[in-house]
Amino acid sequence: MKKILCAMALTASLFAYSQLAVTDATANYTMSQQLVSSAKQLKELQGTYKVMKSGYEKYQKLNGYVQQMGHLQNIIAKQNEAIKNAKKIVEIAKRKEFDVSGVTRSLQQISGSVKTVQALLKEGVFKMDDSQRINLLEKETEKVSSANTAIKIKLVKMSY
Repeated sequence: MKKILCAMALTASLFAYSQLAVTDATANYTMSQQLVSSAKQLKELQGTYKVMKSGYEKYQKLNGYVQQMGHLQNIIAKQNEAIKNAKKIVEIAKRKEFDVSGVTRSLQQISGSVKTVQALLKEGVFKMDDSQRINLLEKETEKVSSANTAIKIKLVKMSY
């Protein structure tokens, strides 16, 4: 019996010095304050993200407009050049008899491309994003360039 009592006393003394689970009110308060602070920071970060995303979308849209503007300026310059060359061809054709039907077709092609570009640049006419618009503008620019080149070639041929 002595052995059992001695073993129980020894075991009880071991458990008496072990650490019990303690809840610290200060630690809980600090943790809750950190959670509140983190939630505020997260909300601010989400707001910043929305602002940055909006700014990025505006930048992309502006970048698309700048590219479209470049193509549009190119088309306008080519059209002006084609009109000047066509006037020269008409002057030469008045002095000599030349067929100017090819020039008429080229001018009609340029006019059609300009109408397409005008419709393209109006909001809501074509349901496209900026990259599709830019691709179409590039194609129309190529058409205007080829028609302008055809008029230049005709002018050079008629000049000799």
